[in-house]
Amino acid sequence: MRRKFYFALLFFVLAQPVIAQNIKSMSDAEQLGMTAGLAMACDSSKLEDFEVIASRLIANQSATDEIEKKEVRVYTQAKWDALQRQKKGNPADCKEILEHFDKLPLFNSYVYGDGSVQLPDGAWSKPLRPVKKR
Repeated sequence: MRRKFYFALLFFVLAQPVIAQNIKSMSDAEQLGMTAGLAMACDSSKLEDFEVIASRLIANQSATDEIEKKEVRVYTQAKWDALQRQKKGNPADCKEILEHFDKLPLFNSYVYGDGSVQLPDGAWSKPLRPVKKR
């Protein structure tokens, strides 16, 4: 199941209007990574929760371990790029970013032990392959 997380980036549009026009062409991993990077740059207390949900969504959409590894690299690079842009460039207002980030509907998702994620709209993201026990 392919899902776009435009709702997760509504606040991102406020922070980076130049990139906003390219959101539709970004992969889910890129969108989630950019969101995480801005949250990290602004010291969000909810970043860990976001990353748990994001990592499950990426894993659930990946048919193989290789695809998952590639998507995690994409996520990590997008996170790093957004963090650096926020720290070095023309930083957006962290207070505003955190206000929007903390209200993301994604935080109303529920992650189950089997790796399934129930999204706020009631949709499910289920693993395409068995979850490895760690």
